[in-house]
Amino acid sequence: MGKVPVSKIAEIRKQLGLTQRQLADEVGVTESTIANWEQGRNSLIWLERVAKLCRTLKCSPDDLIGYIDPAKDEIS
Repeated sequence: MGKVPVSKIAEIRKQLGLTQRQLADEVGVTESTIANWEQGRNSLIWLERVAKLCRTLKCSPDDLIGYIDPAKDEIS
């Protein structure tokens, strides 16, 4: 598996109209961490491993951690 394309995180963030600060706050990391991810200075190998694990187990990351989206839970 190769590295996550450097520009992909920034591209998607910008499409959603989020600043690095807003994304950092949502994810629970520092703004500099987001900048490092976007510029390829920090490895995202852990993310690649989670993606591979989910593909192999045919599940989502939410399934692995038992996350329940409150918005979806209200619909049920």
